[in-house]
Amino acid sequence: MAVKKTTVKKTKDGTVDKRTKEGKAVAARMAKARQAKNSLKNRIKRLFS
Repeated sequence: MAVKKTTVKKTKDGTVDKRTKEGKAVAARMAKARQAKNSLKNRIKRLFS
């Protein structure tokens, strides 16, 4: 599966510009990853590792 590499617009301080379509997609992926990191399954896994 070929991944289409696009340059994401960034603000002056270097963070991703969340006003653009690509920026909104990045923010959504990050929120999903943050939520998965704190899932009950992962907390239990960390407890026993």
